Amino acid sequence: MAISESFRKMPLAAKLCCWLAGLQALTVIGLEVSILVRVLKYVENVFSSWSSDKGVAIYFMLLVIASLYGVFLVVGGVLNGDTIQIIGFCVFNLFTMSLAIFRYFQVRTWLNDEVVIGDLVYNMIQREMLASIVVMAGITAVFGVLTYFVFHSFGWEIYKRVGADMKIRRMYINYRLLVLLLKMDFFVFVGFAVSYIILILKSSDPEFGITIALVPLTLMVLSLAFWGLRRESVWAMWTVVVLLCASSAYFVFKCARMYDPKQEAKYATQKPMMTYYTVVSLVVVAGTLHQCATCLANFGYGLKDRIEITRGKRSDMEQIQDYYVNAAGDRRMNLDG
Repeated sequence: MAISESFRKMPLAAKLCCWLAGLQALTVIGLEVSILVRVLKYVENVFSSWSSDKGVAIYFMLLVIASLYGVFLVVGGVLNGDTIQIIGFCVFNLFTMSLAIFRYFQVRTWLNDEVVIGDLVYNMIQREMLASIVVMAGITAVFGVLTYFVFHSFGWEIYKRVGADMKIRRMYINYRLLVLLLKMDFFVFVGFAVSYIILILKSSDPEFGITIALVPLTLMVLSLAFWGLRRESVWAMWTVVVLLCASSAYFVFKCARMYDPKQEAKYATQKPMMTYYTVVSLVVVAGTLHQCATCLANFGYGLKDRIEITRGKRSDMEQIQDYYVNAAGDRRMNLDG
């Protein structure tokens, strides 16, 4: 009830962001289901000839989950008045669109083993694959415009939360940016692990168990990061930094392994996609490490106390409309009322 009331009071641009994210998710999921059904119907024999090469199914899974995850990012950003998370959705959508582009060019390679059937199916699903790309590109462009209006709508809310002190405002922006990156880390890490397990590894490989363990380990590390960031726990954040450095080494190792001549057969058809995913993972980890260091340096300068002043139950958040927080951290009445 409180959520619906908060949504009702949101600016029109924020509501449009939610509706567009939902529309994109429904459209992309519908297109992906159509693609998968046609592939399964006409190229069953090709699936049986692949060893661990289930690329179409993996892309289907990644694009469907990414569409739903995008809705989570947008709705969370709108309800929390977090413009950074809405901007993050645009970047995340570009990443999702790049996966769809990779899929468009790689499906032909995967279907080359059965020339007649492969050409038939490729021609049947080509329009749906292009439509997914066009929908994501169009929604991202519209979001770029809407974000401008959302930024101006939520700018005053941020001011009332953290006050006019520019130092505190910069710290708050770095805080929200790290929260966004941690959410991105979860999708990228888990997506990489699942793709690697299904596309590359066999149950007899020594790396199989280690890669499966990456999923719960990722969840624990990111949970520790969220907790440490909110509580301004130095030991927790340093633990996260060390583990993120270890994950960077892991991704570098995986990337090098893909180009090891001894492993060439294992990565033959998946090398472009997995290399791209690994590079994206490294970029996200590097950004997270930078923001962890930045937020660590900001610990103890009053941001935690400032956030705690305006944090409470959702039913209490309406009270924020009636006051702002001045540079000294005190509540003051909003005279615009």
